[in-house]
Amino acid sequence: MEFFYDATKPKTNEKSYGKLAVQQRMRLAMAFLNPLRPLIAESWLNQGKGSKKKAFGQALKKLMEDAMEGEYPDQRVIPERATISMGILPSPQISEVVRQQQELEVYFSSAGNPMASSNDEVVLVVYSPEAGVGARNTHVCKRTEEHITVELPQQLWTAPFHVYLFVHSASKKQYSKSVHVGLINEK
Repeated sequence: MEFFYDATKPKTNEKSYGKLAVQQRMRLAMAFLNPLRPLIAESWLNQGKGSKKKAFGQALKKLMEDAMEGEYPDQRVIPERATISMGILPSPQISEVVRQQQELEVYFSSAGNPMASSNDEVVLVVYSPEAGVGARNTHVCKRTEEHITVELPQQLWTAPFHVYLFVHSASKKQYSKSVHVGLINEK
Protein backbone atom coordinates (compact mmCIF):
# COMPACT_ATOMS: atom_id res chain seq x y z
CA MET A 1 0.00 0.00 0.00
CA GLU A 2 1.25 3.52 -0.84
CA PHE A 3 0.76 6.15 1.82
CA PHE A 4 -0.49 9.53 0.65
CA TYR A 5 -1.00 10.86 4.19
CA ASP A 6 0.57 9.96 7.54
CA ALA A 7 -0.02 12.28 10.51
CA THR A 8 3.02 10.87 12.35
CA LYS A 9 5.45 11.73 9.54
CA PRO A 10 6.84 15.29 9.84
CA LYS A 11 6.35 17.61 6.88
CA THR A 12 9.52 18.40 4.94
CA ASN A 13 8.19 21.11 2.64
CA GLU A 14 10.80 23.80 2.25
CA LYS A 15 9.69 27.41 2.00
CA SER A 16 10.01 29.00 -1.39
CA TYR A 17 12.74 31.55 -2.14
CA GLY A 18 10.15 34.30 -2.56
CA LYS A 19 8.50 33.57 0.76
CA LEU A 20 11.85 33.58 2.56
CA ALA A 21 12.79 36.88 0.90
CA VAL A 22 9.50 38.55 1.94
CA GLN A 23 9.81 37.22 5.50
CA GLN A 24 13.36 38.57 5.78
CA ARG A 25 12.28 41.99 4.45
CA MET A 26 9.48 42.11 7.01
CA ARG A 27 11.80 41.07 9.87
CA LEU A 28 14.39 43.71 8.93
CA ALA A 29 11.78 46.46 8.55
CA MET A 30 10.11 45.55 11.87
CA ALA A 31 13.47 45.47 13.67
CA PHE A 32 14.28 48.95 12.34
CA LEU A 33 10.90 50.58 13.06
CA ASN A 34 9.83 48.89 16.31
CA PRO A 35 11.95 51.11 18.59
CA LEU A 36 10.39 54.14 16.86
CA ARG A 37 6.82 52.88 17.34
CA PRO A 38 5.65 55.66 19.75
CA LEU A 39 6.95 58.34 17.41
CA ILE A 40 5.43 56.68 14.34
CA ALA A 41 2.08 56.24 16.08
CA GLU A 42 2.00 60.00 16.55
CA SER A 43 3.47 61.20 13.25
CA TRP A 44 1.74 58.72 10.90
CA LEU A 45 -1.68 58.87 12.58
CA ASN A 46 -3.30 60.72 9.65
CA GLN A 47 -2.10 58.03 7.21
CA GLY A 48 -3.44 55.37 9.58
CA LYS A 49 -6.89 57.02 9.65
CA GLY A 50 -6.68 57.45 13.42
CA SER A 51 -5.47 53.92 14.21
CA LYS A 52 -1.98 53.50 15.68
CA LYS A 53 -1.79 49.97 14.30
CA LYS A 54 -2.68 51.12 10.78
CA ALA A 55 -0.26 54.05 11.11
CA PHE A 56 2.57 51.64 11.93
CA GLY A 57 1.51 49.43 9.02
CA GLN A 58 1.69 52.40 6.63
CA ALA A 59 5.16 53.35 7.91
CA LEU A 60 6.26 49.72 7.55
CA LYS A 61 4.95 49.56 3.98
CA LYS A 62 6.74 52.82 3.09
CA LEU A 63 10.01 51.56 4.59
CA MET A 64 9.79 48.28 2.68
CA GLU A 65 9.08 50.12 -0.59
CA ASP A 66 11.65 52.92 -0.29
CA ALA A 67 14.37 51.94 2.15
CA MET A 68 15.16 48.28 1.48
CA GLU A 69 18.07 47.20 -0.68
CA GLY A 70 19.65 43.95 -1.81
CA GLU A 71 18.53 40.48 -2.71
CA TYR A 72 17.76 37.62 -0.36
CA PRO A 73 19.66 36.67 1.82
CA ASP A 74 21.66 39.94 1.74
CA GLN A 75 18.82 42.45 2.20
CA ARG A 76 19.26 45.51 4.40
CA VAL A 77 17.55 48.72 5.50
CA ILE A 78 19.01 51.99 4.20
CA PRO A 79 18.35 54.44 7.08
CA GLU A 80 18.95 57.45 4.80
CA ARG A 81 15.79 56.55 2.87
CA ALA A 82 13.61 55.76 5.90
CA THR A 83 10.61 58.01 6.52
CA ILE A 84 9.74 58.27 10.20
CA SER A 85 7.10 60.98 9.76
CA MET A 86 4.80 61.82 6.87
CA GLY A 87 2.61 64.77 6.11
CA ILE A 88 1.92 67.86 4.03
CA LEU A 89 3.80 70.52 5.98
CA PRO A 90 7.01 71.78 4.34
CA SER A 91 10.18 70.16 5.69
CA PRO A 92 13.02 72.28 7.05
CA GLN A 93 16.25 72.57 5.04
CA ILE A 94 19.36 71.47 6.93
CA SER A 95 22.26 73.91 6.77
CA GLU A 96 24.77 72.69 9.38
CA VAL A 97 25.27 69.96 11.98
CA VAL A 98 27.71 70.38 14.87
CA ARG A 99 28.55 67.39 17.08
CA GLN A 100 30.08 67.78 20.51
CA GLN A 101 30.85 64.87 22.86
CA GLN A 102 27.52 65.09 24.71
CA GLU A 103 25.53 67.49 22.53
CA LEU A 104 24.22 67.87 19.00
CA GLU A 105 23.33 71.14 17.28
CA VAL A 106 21.39 71.30 14.03
CA TYR A 107 20.92 74.51 12.08
CA PHE A 108 18.03 74.60 9.62
CA SER A 109 16.01 77.05 7.58
CA SER A 110 12.46 77.15 6.33
CA ALA A 111 11.79 78.72 2.97
CA GLY A 112 8.79 81.02 2.84
CA ASN A 113 5.78 78.79 2.35
CA PRO A 114 2.14 79.61 3.11
CA MET A 115 1.75 76.22 4.83
CA ALA A 116 4.70 76.86 7.17
CA SER A 117 3.59 78.46 10.40
CA SER A 118 5.95 80.27 12.75
CA ASN A 119 4.68 78.21 15.69
CA ASP A 120 5.31 74.81 14.03
CA GLU A 121 7.38 72.71 16.41
CA VAL A 122 10.62 71.02 15.37
CA VAL A 123 11.32 67.42 16.37
CA LEU A 124 14.88 66.10 16.34
CA VAL A 125 15.28 62.32 16.57
CA VAL A 126 18.56 60.50 17.22
CA TYR A 127 18.50 56.78 16.52
CA SER A 128 21.07 54.02 16.58
CA PRO A 129 19.64 50.60 15.68
CA GLU A 130 23.04 49.03 16.49
CA ALA A 131 23.18 50.53 20.00
CA GLY A 132 19.44 50.01 20.49
CA VAL A 133 18.82 53.66 21.40
CA GLY A 134 16.31 56.14 20.05
CA ALA A 135 15.51 59.55 21.55
CA ARG A 136 13.87 62.85 20.67
CA ASN A 137 14.11 66.40 21.95
CA THR A 138 12.03 67.15 25.02
CA HIS A 139 12.03 70.93 24.85
CA VAL A 140 9.87 72.86 22.40
CA CYS A 141 11.72 74.37 19.46
CA LYS A 142 9.81 76.54 16.97
CA ARG A 143 10.41 76.58 13.21
CA THR A 144 11.45 80.25 13.36
CA GLU A 145 14.33 79.53 15.78
CA GLU A 146 16.25 77.83 12.94
CA HIS A 147 18.48 76.07 15.46
CA ILE A 148 18.03 73.17 17.85
CA THR A 149 20.43 71.83 20.47
CA VAL A 150 19.93 68.54 22.29
CA GLU A 151 21.87 66.64 24.91
CA LEU A 152 22.73 63.18 23.63
CA PRO A 153 21.91 60.05 25.61
CA GLN A 154 25.05 58.62 27.22
CA GLN A 155 24.88 55.51 25.01
CA LEU A 156 25.45 57.71 21.93
CA TRP A 157 28.46 59.63 23.23
CA THR A 158 30.79 57.16 21.52
CA ALA A 159 28.49 55.39 19.07
CA PRO A 160 27.44 56.43 15.56
CA PHE A 161 23.76 57.36 15.15
CA HIS A 162 21.27 58.63 12.57
CA VAL A 163 19.56 62.00 12.93
CA TYR A 164 16.09 62.81 11.57
CA LEU A 165 14.29 66.13 11.69
CA PHE A 166 10.64 66.99 11.04
CA VAL A 167 8.05 69.56 12.10
CA HIS A 168 4.47 69.36 13.28
CA SER A 169 1.78 71.94 13.87
CA ALA A 170 1.22 73.20 17.42
CA SER A 171 -1.93 71.07 17.58
CA LYS A 172 0.00 67.95 16.38
CA LYS A 173 -2.58 67.45 13.64
CA GLN A 174 -0.22 68.03 10.68
CA TYR A 175 3.31 66.83 10.11
CA SER A 176 6.08 67.21 7.58
CA LYS A 177 7.95 64.38 5.91
CA SER A 178 11.07 63.59 7.93
CA VAL A 179 14.49 64.67 6.68
CA HIS A 180 17.48 62.41 7.25
CA VAL A 181 20.09 64.82 8.57
CA GLY A 182 22.86 62.23 8.40
CA LEU A 183 24.84 59.50 10.06
CA ILE A 184 26.84 61.13 12.85
CA ASN A 185 30.01 59.35 13.91
CA GLU A 186 31.70 59.73 17.26
CA LYS A 187 33.47 62.99 18.03
